[in-house]
Amino acid sequence: MGAFGAVAVWQIVVFVTQDITLSDVATTLLLGLATLSRIVVLIALASIVWVPIGIWVGTRPHFANVVQPIAQFLAAFPANVLFPIAVSLIVAFKLNPDIWLSPLMILGTQWYILFNVVAGAIAIPTELRAAGTNFRVRGWLWWRRIAIPAVLPYYVTGAITASGGSWNASIVAEVASWGDEHLQAKGLGAYIAQQTDAGDFHRIVLGIAVMSFFVVLINRTFWRPLYLYAERKFRLG
Repeated sequence: MGAFGAVAVWQIVVFVTQDITLSDVATTLLLGLATLSRIVVLIALASIVWVPIGIWVGTRPHFANVVQPIAQFLAAFPANVLFPIAVSLIVAFKLNPDIWLSPLMILGTQWYILFNVVAGAIAIPTELRAAGTNFRVRGWLWWRRIAIPAVLPYYVTGAITASGGSWNASIVAEVASWGDEHLQAKGLGAYIAQQTDAGDFHRIVLGIAVMSFFVVLINRTFWRPLYLYAERKFRLG
């Protein structure tokens, strides 16, 4: 696998460098950072919203049985169906595409956070809940000592999936059209979409290679260590 990967990387480098300058690489890296910043903000906002809701739902089995299938359906729902509505609103209210196209990246992926957190809350042992009740662990202490540690491994799994999906979604979310209206945000996804329309295969490969680099880098330096920490320290059972 290592040899295969090395050959693949070498072929990409040879292909890309035929018509690519260092300026192109630097530009693509900067656009990747722009998309990365959007994804970081979006994952943080989605976590703030869905983690408390997911824990609340997961600790109430009746609601969990209803919400989980809905969340799974929404995760599979093609979010680009809603893009024309978003474009119309952005144009109508003269909003900044660099900001308001960003939520489209997470429309379909945020649900992975929700149903993973719900699954984690469901898995909290009854004995642990009873112990919390007996010792009158309430309020923020309950969230800090019981709820959040219990769902953290599940949350990380959902966040990894949502993050990876957001990178893919950026290709269609950073460039949105409806009728004669064409909106574009500055980012790596828009760059790949633009080069695809232009038929520039060298820059398409460059954009995809840079996106893969960012995904692997973030997974290795942030998500994987966080998952191992959560798995080792907070896994119940």
